[in-house]
Amino acid sequence: MKRTLILFTALVFLCMGSATAGNAGLFDYDPIAVENEMIQLEALEDFVKANPGVTLDQMIRSENPLASMVNQPYGVTDFNLTNDKALGIPGFIWGCCLSWVGILVVYLVADDPKETRSAIIGCVVNALLSGGSAGASFILQSRYYY
Repeated sequence: MKRTLILFTALVFLCMGSATAGNAGLFDYDPIAVENEMIQLEALEDFVKANPGVTLDQMIRSENPLASMVNQPYGVTDFNLTNDKALGIPGFIWGCCLSWVGILVVYLVADDPKETRSAIIGCVVNALLSGGSAGASFILQSRYYY
């Protein structure tokens, strides 16, 4: 039993050492691209200030070039948080780390039944791991005391 526990622990640490982030380019910062986007947004803001009461539908119908940037992929119309993960963290992690509190957070924030189900599975995995760990600890302790 002791050898199995040591082998399992070594395997876990080996797997942890080989885990890497899959999308390193996600955190790159290009100040020129940010500045260009801000210039476009400022032009759109100036247009809306100069034409009070104008709506996005009116701008699209009049083929305004500033409205075209809003209709691009990932524009304002495609911005939808309903099917997104809670704070960008998968539901399984919420449930596994925070148990029933994680399930509640995912249920209230994500509004996605799949994410809530994933949080419940994470909570069950947490309970099984905690119970198995406590059981193994109890067995090992009782073995040495009796």
